[in-house]
Amino acid sequence: MSNIVVFGAGVIGLQTAVSLIKAGYKVTVIAKHFPGDESTEYTSPWAGAQWRTHATADQTEQCQWDIASYKYWIDMTGKDAKSGTDSGIEIYPSYFYWATPTEESISPSSIWFTSHIRNFSVLPNTSMPPNTYAGILYDSIAINPPKYLASLLSHIKNLGASTIRAALPTETGLAGAITEAERLLEQEGRKRVEVAAFVNCTGLGARELVKDENVFPIRGQTLLARLPSVASPVKQQSSLLPPPAIYTREDEATPSITYIIPRPGTSTYVLGGTKQANDWTIAADTATTSEIIKRCRSLWPALREAEIEVLATQVGFRPGRKGGARVEVEEVQVNGKMKVVVHQYGHGGAGYQNSIGSAEKAVKLIKESIGRMTIVK
Repeated sequence: MSNIVVFGAGVIGLQTAVSLIKAGYKVTVIAKHFPGDESTEYTSPWAGAQWRTHATADQTEQCQWDIASYKYWIDMTGKDAKSGTDSGIEIYPSYFYWATPTEESISPSSIWFTSHIRNFSVLPNTSMPPNTYAGILYDSIAINPPKYLASLLSHIKNLGASTIRAALPTETGLAGAITEAERLLEQEGRKRVEVAAFVNCTGLGARELVKDENVFPIRGQTLLARLPSVASPVKQQSSLLPPPAIYTREDEATPSITYIIPRPGTSTYVLGGTKQANDWTIAADTATTSEIIKRCRSLWPALREAEIEVLATQVGFRPGRKGGARVEVEEVQVNGKMKVVVHQYGHGGAGYQNSIGSAEKAVKLIKESIGRMTIVK
């Protein structure tokens, strides 16, 4: 059984660990942050999150990754609703709107993913909220990130994975991080273990670890909010919201996107948001908070007069990358030996919906690389 070390415990790193274990590998995850941590350095817990593809029809691989995740989650919840709930995922109707004419909004029925998702339909113009050009409806997945990440971590541990909490050095590059990882493994009492490959799932950290100048932050500010109860029989019907659903609108060319996402397993919603490239500002902006509430009230008419109780204002940094996600093999010389490294980072705001398919590609690359290195030896 070959040993693989994964750097990073965000959604990409943890899902890759799951996929590697299921493929027959022994896995160790080394990360500075794990589920339960609330550092701004740890991106995944701050996501919305929902299944909403960012891929265009010509981005074949990203399309495949997104559909792989969609089918996996739909199948999980379909076979065992409790399993989905325990993992922090749930199926909801998703209303998606465009604020301006685009190629997709002009002809929504021609969108590439319509044949891959459930219950797709084009919304009639008479049902559009304010400041909206066109809209579609389909079954999607809402994700409770802290719960989902915790379930992935529990899953890999139950499958036999090991974890090491440590901050790997970046000043000595990837070779230095690998050397430190091997030292940590020895420290854990695994002196005779030969690591067959390393997987770099460090997200924004790759900017320093491998000196990738294409990596950049995309700042997102969101609100965790409690909205009026859906099912309280003592309230007047007019004060209640309709059953939970996901609402999203691609706004005009600004650093904003409006969304309302129910958080599975709770009575809360995530309201958003912003997409601010190359912005490292950690502090939440009060004006942005007010603007998010205003946009969400406009997007979902049921919220216009409703009380919105803001429980928390959240800021996270999506791991953007010019040219898209990097999922490829590199052979690195470390102390006179060649080491196989599979890079898997830079998924931007698509980390959750990319995670299943991207992990499958990483496993494929590892299999091919280990096989090639064995032949060379």
